[in-house]
Amino acid sequence: MFKFTVEETNFMSYFDTSSRKALIHDMKTTPLNDVDDETAEMMYRLVRKLEKMTDDEFDSLYIMPDSLLY
Repeated sequence: MFKFTVEETNFMSYFDTSSRKALIHDMKTTPLNDVDDETAEMMYRLVRKLEKMTDDEFDSLYIMPDSLLY
């Protein structure tokens, strides 16, 4: 099972999370000149994690911005 930090989950929620492939596509097509180095590095790490997951593993995730939980 893949573990994601709160920051990673929050970040993923800004993209299309309708499927693992859609999320990977959104992250890969985001222009890196629009984000700072730290954000670009997180995106790279997330894409690598997502590519190693199965669709079933992804479907079991709960991706919601942390601020909406309160």
